[in-house]
Amino acid sequence: MPIEIKELQIKAAVGNHTGGPTAPNPNRSDLGQMKQEIIKEVTEEVLRMIQLKLER
Repeated sequence: MPIEIKELQIKAAVGNHTGGPTAPNPNRSDLGQMKQEIIKEVTEEVLRMIQLKLER
């Protein structure tokens, strides 16, 4: 069963950030963990959308 994504929201903030604390560059293990969290969240959202579609 193909899935069609009709809406995609992308938010970004661009500009010079002066002052305040800066986040250190994440290391490889942090990046891997972030990728896994993103994959999990996207998978859950897709499954939720499929479930809603099946309930109709």
